[in-house]
Amino acid sequence: MKTSVFFLFVVVASTILSSCTSEENASFNFMAIGDVPYHLPEDFERFDRMIAQINKDKPAFTLHVGDIKSGHIPCSDEYYEKIKGYFDSFDEALIYTPGDNEWTDCDRESCGSYVPEERLDKLRQLFFSNDFSQGGRPIELLRQNKTEGFEKFAENSTWQKSDVTFGTLHVIGSNNNFDSGKGALNDEFYERELANNFWLISLFEAAKKNNSNGLVLVLHAGLNYNNKDENNGHASFVTLLRQQVQDYDKPVLLLYGDHHRFMVNQPMRDNNGKTLTNFTAVQVFGDNDIHAVKINVSPDNTNLFSIDPFYINGN
Repeated sequence: MKTSVFFLFVVVASTILSSCTSEENASFNFMAIGDVPYHLPEDFERFDRMIAQINKDKPAFTLHVGDIKSGHIPCSDEYYEKIKGYFDSFDEALIYTPGDNEWTDCDRESCGSYVPEERLDKLRQLFFSNDFSQGGRPIELLRQNKTEGFEKFAENSTWQKSDVTFGTLHVIGSNNNFDSGKGALNDEFYERELANNFWLISLFEAAKKNNSNGLVLVLHAGLNYNNKDENNGHASFVTLLRQQVQDYDKPVLLLYGDHHRFMVNQPMRDNNGKTLTNFTAVQVFGDNDIHAVKINVSPDNTNLFSIDPFYINGN
């Protein structure tokens, strides 16, 4: 795709995104989880406890940052449908973005020796077939597949809540499904990379046009912010993210999983080595630690976001 066409798409998409209406400027809470359930069948009981305690806390919605199974559980239709049932047992909306374990790694024998792209198609059909989230009270989402040239990418979405722009991006672990081997085609990677980079620019443009108080980005991968190696499947996304954050003067919160350890940090630096103080990354719990992260959003908070672990009793 030529550069001029790419940026024409950006203008069109940002116009569409800016038409999304936001609620009044008010404080609210939401939850973030990911990389669960992993250890079966015992984690189903722990996942039930998590859902029950989140429902009791009554957040505005919950985000699942991907990996709905471990890398050695079969990638069966039956399992995916079971997880969809769990998602719909959240009282409020559940917004999900895929991880690598539910499609990229499904060619492993222990996962059923599936074709990864076929499993990705299944995820799109099951979880992203309409314009609404999962959950008991689903919310309407604007999906990237409404944008000409990106009809495949229903999993990339955006919505507004109390003058904050939210967006999911399909950026995953396992090196973002990029094969650095000699002669590798990487057709799926390059197509999704273009879609993600386009969507990232569109989200920042929408936040600016809407005069949002801040921007929340939701993806799966634990990004390496310093590795610019050509074999790094996240390199172009990170480069673009750094540019966009520096050109945006309001808080940006990135929620991710992948490495299963709750962590809050400010990992991004400018070309002079100074910390980009408007960018905060939060890694959620996962794997053996089935807990959530609670984020309070308040326009009265200079940093907009307050981040706390939300421990699940019994887990």
